Amino acid sequence: MSVLELFALLAVALVISAPAIVQFQAQPAPNCGRAARRLFLRFSAAAALSGVVAGITSALVPDHPIPIVIATANAALVGGPAYFWAGMRQLRDQSVAPGWLASGAVAVTFVTSATVTAVIGGPTDGFVLRLVLVALGCGGIAVEAFTPPARTIPAFRLIGAVFALYAGYSAVRTFLYFAVGEQAPVFQALFTPLAASAISIPLVVVLCVAVWWSERALETRAAQIEFQIDALRSAIAIRDAVTVYEVCIPDLSLIRAAFGGPAAAAVDRAASVALHEVLPDAVHRARTGRHFVALEGDQRVDAIEDVVKTAAARAVPHLDYREAIDVRVTRSTVRSPEELARVWPDVIPTGDLSAQTPTAERAVAAP
Repeated sequence: MSVLELFALLAVALVISAPAIVQFQAQPAPNCGRAARRLFLRFSAAAALSGVVAGITSALVPDHPIPIVIATANAALVGGPAYFWAGMRQLRDQSVAPGWLASGAVAVTFVTSATVTAVIGGPTDGFVLRLVLVALGCGGIAVEAFTPPARTIPAFRLIGAVFALYAGYSAVRTFLYFAVGEQAPVFQALFTPLAASAISIPLVVVLCVAVWWSERALETRAAQIEFQIDALRSAIAIRDAVTVYEVCIPDLSLIRAAFGGPAAAAVDRAASVALHEVLPDAVHRARTGRHFVALEGDQRVDAIEDVVKTAAARAVPHLDYREAIDVRVTRSTVRSPEELARVWPDVIPTGDLSAQTPTAERAVAAP
């Protein structure tokens, strides 16, 4: 094995093992907002590392069409959007699992490309697989960027636009590869290295600005979440209890599948607005299909389910499903920070979590 092949193997091994590095925590994050920001930045760094490896190995391929070098270039090109997609997923759920999925895609691309190149030969083997996976990865990022909660932040919408453009570019390149062939004049004119660079370099610059902008937005979001959590903990200390209502709309996915995303978003938004109207002085936290409301002290509000269900039913007038929309309300009485971590979505548990669980009950609407 040559020195070049050894370095290529070490580079792709580093890219594949990126989630293990991302997972390392020197100190715990105080809330899920800061955890999401930390993981987003780490996966963005992993994507940047993949991009650097892809750039170096792609430049080496024409002079050194070695299976391992070709496979490393293709795998790293897949790793860039795949790890960025894993970072975008953190806004919905803080988990390293999407990162390991991206790692698997990188590993599969490397093994497949190396095998095909060794058997068939030629510097472009694995090219189609890489194009398809890059298009899927960029498309996945665009979907995440325009899905709540990311789409509420302008920086993430800009990121979505950048990756949607590159996903379209990769998709057109794949289509023309099969439709007219790699040697066709139209393919050579549109997808020369110069043309690809003319598109890629400005997009990378815009992406770097968007990542910096989004990092600032995530810091502000984390500070707001921290302020909410501190307010709830203070209420527990002063009033000895906080009442948390969790309002779920379990049929939201069915509404989305049957009537489209706008109808589901309208129903979810109507539920949030109704909760703010009936409890304007409470602490509110919304996630798609789940809404949390916290009140100081041990309180009971019996009208929550009826109010939310009525608002959801009126959100989309033409929705035939509206009479059957299910709204589930769970009431919890929280008397300690440990109990708060069990019922409030942004609190990362600290200390002994074996404390008594909060008293929870299903709120039942009057017939």
